[in-house]
Amino acid sequence: MKNLFVLPVVALGLLFGTQSINANEISFDETVEVTVQEKYIELAVENLPQPILDAVAKDFKGATISKAAAKEDASEFKLELTKEDGETVEVHCDAEGNWVSH
Repeated sequence: MKNLFVLPVVALGLLFGTQSINANEISFDETVEVTVQEKYIELAVENLPQPILDAVAKDFKGATISKAAAKEDASEFKLELTKEDGETVEVHCDAEGNWVSH
């Protein structure tokens, strides 16, 4: 009766032992790149600071602001502009109306 119990235990031990050996032999050389996206909060266009409105009027003549969003700390704004020809452009600026490149 003891042999009937010992045999399955030894077989399971060998099975698990060889699986862990095989798992250790596999290695990956791939690098994973993680991009952290800034969180923007949607904002009504009429609530944008005046310097931003002035910068859009000056640098994008004839364009209208179709969407606006701001970082939680209001340090940067993301605007979607629609030009006169119908093309849409996404731009970023700070609260003083200075353009920020991404």
